[in-house]
Amino acid sequence: MRTKLRSTQRLKPGRTTIQIQTDVLEPRPGSPLKITMTVDGDDYGSVQVPINAPVAFSANDCLDIGTCLGGPVALDYYDRAPFPFNGQIDNVNVRYTS
Repeated sequence: MRTKLRSTQRLKPGRTTIQIQTDVLEPRPGSPLKITMTVDGDDYGSVQVPINAPVAFSANDCLDIGTCLGGPVALDYYDRAPFPFNGQIDNVNVRYTS
């Protein structure tokens, strides 16, 4: 089962800050999650994931920046892997908060 978050808004050209916030909805393993996406501070949508994975990443996938070396985030793109990004990524920050 995969959950999709799609926005009706398109990204504007140029420098952009995309933020994904994950909120655990119940304090237990496998709890539902609320995922919220903002772009330059504007709300681009949210979705509820019914069951989350018990660990952040599996042994056969990873957090790739600029290309996808593991499984695609959505099966819609499976046949186009490894999805090289031809733009410029200036900065990536991953923060875990409680």
